[in-house]
Amino acid sequence: MSNHLTEELRAFEEDHLWVSDHLELLLSQYADQWIAVKGGQVLASAPDLMALKEKLVDPARTCIEFVTREPLEMIL
Repeated sequence: MSNHLTEELRAFEEDHLWVSDHLELLLSQYADQWIAVKGGQVLASAPDLMALKEKLVDPARTCIEFVTREPLEMIL
């Protein structure tokens, strides 16, 4: 795996952990919304995933999370 890809994956993981660590604060501001996080900062939010992606320059390289208290069920 290239160093650049490894760095991107590490940054994505750090942003995912940042969301988990700051969930209470995020819930107070973005409950039931999608958020885009990069570098430990919320870049954008929207209630609809497609609307959020349209706001982003590079959605494929941005951590996108749904902020909710409800447990999410994922169907793979």
